[in-house]
Amino acid sequence: MGTCYNVDLFLVRHGITDWNQEKRYLGHADRQVIKSELHQLLELKRDLVKQEFDSIFTSDLRRCQETFDYLNISTEATIDSRLREIDFGDWEGKTYHHLENEPRYQEWLDDWEAIPIPNGEAAETFKSRIDAFLHDLFLQVMERPTNERKHIPVITHVGVIRYIVSKYLALKTFWEDSVSHGQGVLLSMQYEEGWKCNSLLAVPSREGS
Repeated sequence: MGTCYNVDLFLVRHGITDWNQEKRYLGHADRQVIKSELHQLLELKRDLVKQEFDSIFTSDLRRCQETFDYLNISTEATIDSRLREIDFGDWEGKTYHHLENEPRYQEWLDDWEAIPIPNGEAAETFKSRIDAFLHDLFLQVMERPTNERKHIPVITHVGVIRYIVSKYLALKTFWEDSVSHGQGVLLSMQYEEGWKCNSLLAVPSREGS
């Protein structure tokens, strides 16, 4: 039997912004969270404050860093631009109603991996930078003692969360899961001749609520 490593990976979506409320596509545009809506993260904050973390990572965009600040986690965060949302290019700041009559947009909704966003980020580029982040994260984990389960929150964006979940859970498609602002998912990961996900749970936990 090979060496075994275990990681609890908390994938947390940032707090809500004005563009999120208006249902506008928000990728690399650096909008801040709505301070009056941060109370939506209170349950998550209470859930995370009970735990100790080995490390924490956040996207470099303000909405993720402001979410981290509100959560008041004592562990220092590593800021990583690879955790950004996909760049929506010409669609940045637009809503479904702005775009619904554009053939390219409808084609993208049907096959986001094959259809490029006009002046935006190709799916392969988006996936490659997240894969590179995960590679570095898991490499860091494997440099530590194997008998310790690692606990690592990642504060990021819904597209990043969807991609990571679909990557490790074959039954989940990219569009299948949506995560509300200030919430996320917990992936229990295990390495034994390759990384696999053993379970997927909602964050914060609904137990006892």
